[in-house]
Amino acid sequence: MSDQFYLDNFRRYYRRGLKAHRKGELPLARMSLLKAAEMLYKLAASSTGELRTVRKQKARRLLELARSLPVESENNTAPSGGAAARTGDAEETDSKKWIMTALPDVSMDDVAGLDDVKDVIRRRVIYPFRHPEVTEKYRKKSGGGVLLYGPPGNGKTMIARAIAAEVDATFFSVKCSDIISKWVGDAERNLQKLFEAAQEHPRAVIFMDETEAIVAKRGGDSTVMNRVIPEFLSQVDGVQGRHGGLLLLGATNRPWDMDEAALRTGRFGELIYVPMPDLPARRKIIAMNLDGIPLSENFDLDDVAARTEGFTGADLEGLCERAKDAPYEREIVTGEEQCLTQGDVVTTMKNTRLSVREKMLEKYEKFEQQ
Repeated sequence: MSDQFYLDNFRRYYRRGLKAHRKGELPLARMSLLKAAEMLYKLAASSTGELRTVRKQKARRLLELARSLPVESENNTAPSGGAAARTGDAEETDSKKWIMTALPDVSMDDVAGLDDVKDVIRRRVIYPFRHPEVTEKYRKKSGGGVLLYGPPGNGKTMIARAIAAEVDATFFSVKCSDIISKWVGDAERNLQKLFEAAQEHPRAVIFMDETEAIVAKRGGDSTVMNRVIPEFLSQVDGVQGRHGGLLLLGATNRPWDMDEAALRTGRFGELIYVPMPDLPARRKIIAMNLDGIPLSENFDLDDVAARTEGFTGADLEGLCERAKDAPYEREIVTGEEQCLTQGDVVTTMKNTRLSVREKMLEKYEKFEQQ
């Protein structure tokens, strides 16, 4: 069988396993994740270097997760929680449109680098939801607010999607600019509905992307913002201490534009900087984006990674996609199998415009110090 066959089947079983796990269909999740691990082990066997190691590690984790699930369903009862939970035949409301019913097929292991960030996320977000008894035993606080901030294109939204896939909680995904633009005059009412809907579930995560759009600094002429911010703060304060199973997760590229009142303890009290990818992270991102692509024998992944300092994760993804154009076109023209060469990538690199400038990074560093 070809690597592409195993890769396609791995993705299919992996998605099916996550979906079944979300629905509480644990025996099906177990079977699907076992098959996904099997496909990944077979892929690892034909891989080399870093890619082989990464695939074997992920396959091992999948195997451990699958073996922790029951072989048979207990009482055949429907799950009480989960991202797809619904109660009764209630009429569809605006707040329910934000519930993420289809879990993303990513995990924290798919986020390249950012080990310190992932460790904090696991301790602060994932473990309290996965292990509530241990959290209670050590009197660790659960719920509250966490703000991910940093340059665009470095994985903040991907981290949020990975959290959605890994925690057994109802996940509300909200783009704050949509609240302001779509419901001018009704934004306060919709914030109330959002938080009320979240509190109906034993465990819930509200992910607010572009957070600065809804809690921008006050003092300007915007009457909408001057009304919305107090309402937002009131809703957040209203659940603190009463709903330890509600996590408020925000993401922003411009933390300095946020109202300081929103960054206090009990609101977005924990700020996590998501920085530019370091050398190991860039190497992993490039390896993941070139997975399955025929490479020349002298292709030096370490050299490519070293040349890409200053690239965001999104920049690297774009670089790999454009670099593949050269061998793709050569093969179409010649009719002969081609490989991606070091020169293809270096040439593409010279024509790549970086999305984050040095002055912007200095601004993040200054904010982090403050």
